[in-house]
Amino acid sequence: MSNNWGRWGDDDQRGTLNLITPEAVKASALRRRTGKVYSLAIELSQASVPAVHDRPLIERYTLSSFADIGRVPPFFEIGEGVGANEDVIVMPSHVGTHMDALSHVASEHTMYNNTPVGTFTPRGGAARLGIENTGSFAGPAKLLDVAGHVEATTGEPMSMSTSIGGELLQACADAQGTTIDAGDILLVRTGWIEHRNKHLPPEQAWMQAGLGIDSVEFIRDHGISAVGSDNSAIEPIPFDENKFLIVHIELLQQLGMTLIEHLWLADLAADQCYDVLLAVGGLLVTGATGSPVNPIAIG
Repeated sequence: MSNNWGRWGDDDQRGTLNLITPEAVKASALRRRTGKVYSLAIELSQASVPAVHDRPLIERYTLSSFADIGRVPPFFEIGEGVGANEDVIVMPSHVGTHMDALSHVASEHTMYNNTPVGTFTPRGGAARLGIENTGSFAGPAKLLDVAGHVEATTGEPMSMSTSIGGELLQACADAQGTTIDAGDILLVRTGWIEHRNKHLPPEQAWMQAGLGIDSVEFIRDHGISAVGSDNSAIEPIPFDENKFLIVHIELLQQLGMTLIEHLWLADLAADQCYDVLLAVGGLLVTGATGSPVNPIAIG
């Protein structure tokens, strides 16, 4: 499969986000029908964030509270009942609803756009392809409710061992009457985040449906600008062909495609809201490989 290295210049650090044009954003804004606003993020708490391998869960600590009013320097007049509460939040950049920077994955010692993996250092992070380059964007997004489509056509919930390929994506789009245009952000609902395999024994709870290697051609040929899903890795777990991060490598490392994971897509699907204007804003931490996000969709 061909890659996008050099397509937008040797210094490019935004990848397929370059496919989103101001004209496409304006056209999407003008298509809004309901004006309903949807948050596509899950809450950040130890109870709501799915555990992912060895990544610690979020911790919220109290930095100061109303009871600490005595710590305020005595330079001000403090009114009766006045105080403030503040937090310290500690979390990995790749838990909860988050986006991957193009520095997240390497193959053959190389990241997107022929960037040597050695440009990422333990202390400095990503000298190139950090989240500060891709962490903010908005554009037209199309939801493919694959879980809903499979259940409607088979009468059974979609198996969490499903590797979603291009044919299934196209069949879902056709059933919804959804047209995928160049520059669109693709959102794929598997249904996993809604139940997290709680009906399965613990040894199978990590299994997830996702975009298989056979979906890459569909995504590339449709000129998709970014991909988001409601599972832990965009791709299925176990990985296609038993190759670690095989779809990440094709989409993120080869095509330069921003990936968004752990999206909450149930509300969009329930409203059959398949065409939205999506705004994504990450924390622009210099050199970071990802960031928590709260994507906002407008119907």
